[in-house]
Amino acid sequence: MKKREIILGLLIGSFVLANAQTSVVEKSGKKPDWPFQLEKGFIVGIGNAETIQQAKENAMLNVKAQIVTSVADNITSSSELKNTEITSDNVAKSFQSYSDIITSKSGKQDYLVGVSQANISEIYWEKSVDRKTKTISYQYYIKYPFSSFDLMKLVEDFKAKDQEMTDELQKALDRLDNFTSTEDIYESQSVLASLYKVFIDQRKTKAKVGLERCVRLLESVLIQNDGSTLGVVRYGLFIDGKRVTSSAKPVISSECAVIEDKKFGGEVCELRYRYDECYGDGDSKIKVSYTFGNKKTDKLFFFDINENKADLNLIGTIRIGEGTVEGEEVLNAKCKIEISSKFDNPVTLANIIFEWKQYAVVCDIPVNETISGKGIHEFEFTIPRLPVLSVSTVTHPENKLNGSITYSSANGSQKNKIRIYQKDYITAW
Repeated sequence: MKKREIILGLLIGSFVLANAQTSVVEKSGKKPDWPFQLEKGFIVGIGNAETIQQAKENAMLNVKAQIVTSVADNITSSSELKNTEITSDNVAKSFQSYSDIITSKSGKQDYLVGVSQANISEIYWEKSVDRKTKTISYQYYIKYPFSSFDLMKLVEDFKAKDQEMTDELQKALDRLDNFTSTEDIYESQSVLASLYKVFIDQRKTKAKVGLERCVRLLESVLIQNDGSTLGVVRYGLFIDGKRVTSSAKPVISSECAVIEDKKFGGEVCELRYRYDECYGDGDSKIKVSYTFGNKKTDKLFFFDINENKADLNLIGTIRIGEGTVEGEEVLNAKCKIEISSKFDNPVTLANIIFEWKQYAVVCDIPVNETISGKGIHEFEFTIPRLPVLSVSTVTHPENKLNGSITYSSANGSQKNKIRIYQKDYITAW
């Protein structure tokens, strides 16, 4: 309490000096003794301003400042009073500076919420005129009840609030180790920003480091493909290799695709689109862009409208050879055909049927082989059994081949068949 006594003494001394240059022209009543002496269980707040209302508010600020100092003393913290020099010319400003800047180890806090004008015990004010400048000012005194019990209660409130903020700090820092969404990071960032303003000890440094980490995490969000197919973009958000969710809505753009449905907020985000206005030049794309913190992250999802298309043609001459001749049959003959693919997409050959109708010979061969890439592919397969005398082009050079080749796109979305009609072929026997 000694610090409060010294401060009050300095303030009273400054007002005595100021009064030597002013004349009192009005006052609230008979001047009491309590404004200029310490009374157990009370605090005297003094305020000065150009209006009576502002002087009263400054006096209340002075009451709170003295209470802060008393609390700080009792919790063995340091209190910094950065005040302008108190002179007759700036005495009004001094109270505001005193009350606004005073700090303690636990910073500027709201534990003085209960200190209000409703609890004022007595007031006294004087209106004065400066003899030289004729400036009017008000000097306001407040007698405010503040007992030892009140002090200890505020001390306990202070400590409780102090611990609460320490717990909030740790919780916010822990959340940065266990986040599952960008909202978790934003929540920690908000809490840490608030705590950074009130802490003035080592916890301020911890809050600052935490804030820097929030910025880094938000700026490191990556968009990664997660099983996109033609007509559907699927992606996930990742931070340091960890999948996260976000309620943020991205900006979607495309020169030709028409977005029909959007699903955001989950571990896998999804965009369904139409591509009937796109060209098959391999440069069609959809851009997904997010902004987290002050950084934008985006990704281009390229798609090919021919991705699921399958278009094959049988070209050239069919060649049948090798195998083992046993009597009138050839076993496990090798057949080579040339197939031209119009698109780069993989195509699965399901089965091949060869027919020699004039001899009532039909070979149905399951294949289930996949070819990939645009252009000509040579494909070889085995024919388990053939009648030599009927199919041989050595003995029957006029023979023609009929049948079909059934195929589909690799994902099974498109199925088709090559018709073989009066096709030239050659045999090696």
